Amino acid sequence: MPGATEPAAGAVTAAGGHRFGPFHRLESPSQTVDVAQLQERSGEIWGRAPYNSHVPKVQAYARPLPEGARGIEFYTDVAVDSGGHPLLVEWSGPRLGVRVENDFAKIRCVITQNTQG
Repeated sequence: MPGATEPAAGAVTAAGGHRFGPFHRLESPSQTVDVAQLQERSGEIWGRAPYNSHVPKVQAYARPLPEGARGIEFYTDVAVDSGGHPLLVEWSGPRLGVRVENDFAKIRCVITQNTQG
């Protein structure tokens, strides 16, 4: 069975690419109920530069949202950055599939679960 950083089994997008996931983000001061609802409506996840970096990155945990956890679970057509941690994954750019606008990295996604509402 592939991990979240590998294409999901049988998941091929309409454009013939691969869908990666599942990934999840847990409810936090930056992953609020309002942000989760905006992510569902827009089909995008955004991320700022982490504390120890100047490069904007979308960050998430690999694997499904844990049972009983508050957060979102999603899939994306964009592969994670290579060489990173296998369980805490990142998308930085600009590169194919990762836009950088106004100090935010942005990726398109499909949210399959939102337990923050």
